Amino acid sequence: MVVEARVGPCPRLGRGRHRFLPTKFRIMRNFILICLCSIPVFAIARSPMLDTVLHENTGVEVRNKDFLSSKIESGQLYLHIPKSILGTTILWTRKGLDNQYLYKQVVFTVSRDQIILEEHRIWSEMGIWIPLEEDASLKKNVLAIFPISNERRDTGGYWIDITGFLLEKTVMWTPGFGETLYPNLSYIEDRADMEGQVIIKTLRGMLKKGNRLSEPVYYSFYALPDPMKPRRFDYRMGFFSDRIPDFSYGTKNGKASIQRWHLEKKHKNQNISVPVRPITFVMSPEIPKRWRSYVKAGIEAWQPAFESAGFKDALVVEEVDTLNDWDRNGLQNSIISWGTVRHVRGSGDRGRGSSAIRVIDLRSGEIIKSDIVLGTSLQNLMDDYFIRCAPLDKRAQKFPFPDDLIGELIQYLVAHEAGHAFGLMDGNYGEYSYPFDRMGDGQWLQAMGHTPSIMNYARHNNIAQPEDGVPASLLVQKVGPTDVYSIKWAYMEFMDGVLPEAQDDELMEIIHWQDSVPWYRYIQGQNEIIGPGATDEVVETDNPVKSTEMALKNMKRVVELLPSIHKGQKDNARLERLYDKTLELWYRQMRQVVSIVGGYDIYLHPFHEKHGMYTPIDLEQQYEAIDFVLVNAFCPPDWLTYPSFVSRINHSTYPDKVLAYQQRLVLELLRPQRMKRFEHLEKIRGNEETLKEYLKRLQSGLFKELRDDKGKVEPRNQEIQMTYINRLIWAIQQESEDFSAHKKVADYTAYTKGLMLERLMALKKDIEKRLSQRKTMDSLGHWKLCMAKLDVLSEI
Repeated sequence: MVVEARVGPCPRLGRGRHRFLPTKFRIMRNFILICLCSIPVFAIARSPMLDTVLHENTGVEVRNKDFLSSKIESGQLYLHIPKSILGTTILWTRKGLDNQYLYKQVVFTVSRDQIILEEHRIWSEMGIWIPLEEDASLKKNVLAIFPISNERRDTGGYWIDITGFLLEKTVMWTPGFGETLYPNLSYIEDRADMEGQVIIKTLRGMLKKGNRLSEPVYYSFYALPDPMKPRRFDYRMGFFSDRIPDFSYGTKNGKASIQRWHLEKKHKNQNISVPVRPITFVMSPEIPKRWRSYVKAGIEAWQPAFESAGFKDALVVEEVDTLNDWDRNGLQNSIISWGTVRHVRGSGDRGRGSSAIRVIDLRSGEIIKSDIVLGTSLQNLMDDYFIRCAPLDKRAQKFPFPDDLIGELIQYLVAHEAGHAFGLMDGNYGEYSYPFDRMGDGQWLQAMGHTPSIMNYARHNNIAQPEDGVPASLLVQKVGPTDVYSIKWAYMEFMDGVLPEAQDDELMEIIHWQDSVPWYRYIQGQNEIIGPGATDEVVETDNPVKSTEMALKNMKRVVELLPSIHKGQKDNARLERLYDKTLELWYRQMRQVVSIVGGYDIYLHPFHEKHGMYTPIDLEQQYEAIDFVLVNAFCPPDWLTYPSFVSRINHSTYPDKVLAYQQRLVLELLRPQRMKRFEHLEKIRGNEETLKEYLKRLQSGLFKELRDDKGKVEPRNQEIQMTYINRLIWAIQQESEDFSAHKKVADYTAYTKGLMLERLMALKKDIEKRLSQRKTMDSLGHWKLCMAKLDVLSEI
């Protein structure tokens, strides 16, 4: 027998399913391994990964007789299809440089002298078909037809050449997927047979950004386990559904499974048991050793959540010194990797961000593997913390941060991505529910954190004040009570003998905990922010105005710290970067307050006795928010707009980033969706003329100079006023071209247009009155320019 060279899997890896090898083949494997002891050292380093069986008739080498095997000859890749797996569902995946896995569930069938590779619609364990290509009538799709290799024919299976299929064909992996191929730049580089899996490494020639490149692409055929028992998707819980975006967004519960790992108790009837097979992550060797303990801690921060679901030691994090291509790119391990674009020119200070990449068995929602890619740069982690917490944590007042603080930030990042790895979506978990006065309370923060979930984009606590004395360790976002609640619902097992109806009732009872515990409530991502419970990048409490006031105090302290942070620098890069990010945070804080205006308290529960799904925020709170924005957003303080160091970084008012954010806020305040929410309040809730009063209050605040003696308007406010006038004129002149209800979301109604026209007519009248009273009023040219803009009203 010829033993082909392969690097074997890491001995501490490969916690995958080993059900594919019958006992007799394990005995044969052991015999082969004993024989290998006599092979010279150079050959041992490239030992075969799996059982190698010499077929009795043909002498053809076959690995893993109960699954696919592969072989490269003369640059061609041959795949052996055992007869025993014909018609069996197999997972086929593709992984490129973006680390994303694309996958299909496929079957091999035989027809005369051909092997057919087909993709079938998938029968979900929820009792419904998952269609192909979003076409309910399509039962199967032929991906490829391969002639059977007569030279390699044997009684146990078939050999096919799949080289051309992998290198020369474009498969529609997802809707809209496409690539321009250059087969002359493509070749099969290597392959490996592993237990229940064949991995193929190709160099795939393609056109990218006008260049012809050979990009490594890994393909894998994987033996799926028996489908696990699914857990039905519910829109009130923040889990991905089996296929996105079918049910993961919106307010309906279709027949779908949530994405989750197959955790089973080893001791079924114990309240807390170790799992039969824990969820295991492997830390890639390129993760610097100084950060590995924090990476591990980020995963293990979820252990209490899984204990709430009945599992002890559900999570395992393994550290290895080496990791070969097959262990890294196969499906048998979940890898935590370090970003690959750090320190590459052009990658930017943010890197490519971090993500969790899941591979799913669509039949049940089972997560087969989930890689965590830590691409966020350390600089970005430090910047985000500095602009929020530097006044509260002395460790953050000098760059670079000490290792212990950077480690805490890495731990927070890993914990967030781990939530995705367990099936949780980004979203808004329990926001607009935590008491404002608890944000400086150390006991509360120790027990509850400053935000209910690590999955919220709340970032770090910038509401606490220096005099509160909050320990720095309590400022960083952590796994929270809502995360524990979510994992309990998704992963809890039921004792033997519990009927399915009783299981459903118990799961529904957990969902109903949201009735009395508002921070357990989940809000899906929306195309619009319909209330303060759905904003990002800020710490949400039940009082957004007070929270923003406290955040602004810390923001002022941050700006005052910037000159000392700049000392010793050879350029202004750090100063500009941190100031720009502070301005962005200021905008986020203002946008949070804006969300109250025309906003709703959201509770996605259809039949609650006391709550509707959308409860309008009290009008007095809305008016308070409008007044706050008019003062703080459109008349910002000098410490923000003209800090002491402004001459170091600006030679003119261009670019004026503060103005850009202010103009965006004007457009936010005038969004058609916000206007429609006000209309809804008037027609359904009995708040007559609410929209009229809102527009009147907004215009009065933006044009407050008309009530001054001199009428002087600062240059930035002139731009804001012009933005307002132009937007209203544009809205009034907007013509609807599509009358489908769901496509009119961005259209202004005739009712709103009429009220806007009234406001502009009143504005024109006010300006005319002031001009007639004071011919030499300040900012005369600006007011006349406003009048020129408003002259268009005569044509309407």
